[in-house]
Amino acid sequence: MENNKTGSYLKYAIGEIVLVVIGILIALQINTWNENRINNKKLKSYLIEIVKDFKNDSLSINNEINTAKMRIMQRKSFLALEDYNTLTIDSLEKSLETFYSKIPFSKSTFEKIENSGITTYGEYESLIEDFKIYYNFIIPNILSFEGTHNRAVDLEDNYWRYTQKFYEFSYDDELVTHQNKEEAKQQLIQLLQAPTARNILKIDYRRNKNTIQRLIDLNEIVLALIERTEAKIHD
Repeated sequence: MENNKTGSYLKYAIGEIVLVVIGILIALQINTWNENRINNKKLKSYLIEIVKDFKNDSLSINNEINTAKMRIMQRKSFLALEDYNTLTIDSLEKSLETFYSKIPFSKSTFEKIENSGITTYGEYESLIEDFKIYYNFIIPNILSFEGTHNRAVDLEDNYWRYTQKFYEFSYDDELVTHQNKEEAKQQLIQLLQAPTARNILKIDYRRNKNTIQRLIDLNEIVLALIERTEAKIHD
């Protein structure tokens, strides 16, 4: 200050501060770049895994579609049959069975992404948003339909087990039944020819047809996700 060098020292101090700030900004930029590089590498590995999940989902969906197609063919064939006496009692029992719908969706990789701590997805942002729609909205919607389907199956099963009072199921040859086989068969035929049983089978037929269309639409979504994800992996 005695030599009037205050201005020079002030400029020097400001210059030092600017250099420190620039250094911090560069360090932050390098850190962000490095973190993004690590996250992108991790996300790409997740994409490879999630393609496997989607392919498993597609396989499960197709299996359920084929099963539903087989069931509606069996329903249609049985309902068109005029003489049930040509069938064995085992075949008649099988004809009244309705079945749950259950698809084992693969969600493990999506959960890894959600729990990874990554908050920005960069070039994968749009794709991961589609994953969120699939796992958080589309699958729960399908599971809701499954629940409705399966509750209906429970009601139908209760009719055959507890509500009807004419036919005694054999279940196991070691268990004693009070109806002889011929009597039991005729009682079962009468039940199967009655409107209640035929309505159960027709509703099951319609339910499986609706399931098929719903699953065909779902599979198209899954195949599109596979295509988009694989394209992104090979960018």
